[in-house]
Amino acid sequence: MLEILITLSIIVIVATMLINVFSDFRAAGELDEAQANVVGILKDARSRTLSSKNDMVYGVHFTETQVVLFLGSSYGAGVSTNEPYSIPRTVRISSIALTGGASDTVFTRLQGTTTASGTITLQSKRDTAKTKTVTILSTGNVQ
Repeated sequence: MLEILITLSIIVIVATMLINVFSDFRAAGELDEAQANVVGILKDARSRTLSSKNDMVYGVHFTETQVVLFLGSSYGAGVSTNEPYSIPRTVRISSIALTGGASDTVFTRLQGTTTASGTITLQSKRDTAKTKTVTILSTGNVQ
């Protein structure tokens, strides 16, 4: 009987450790996914602007929990043409450091440059020491 209790205790301890490891792995994956999505949305907005889709410019607006691709030279909340993308629940945008304190950037037609360059920092809510940075260059390129 004692052997069974010891064996069960060991199994519970190992299972708990594995759950924590997999949770950390999942959180890191969601941080990488969020970074890739933000980069993709920025590149999509630039591409739409350069191709003169709808003869308009496109931009991207940032909040702590959401990234919104929008049509036109300025962001308007609740506009039907907005395309919102939610950040995973385990990730947040911890810093929006764009030119002039802006929370959005718009790409210019023909050249693809941007109205606000700078960085967007994504942070894991589970481990705040884990961050990823997206850099928007004045040329419109994204890293």
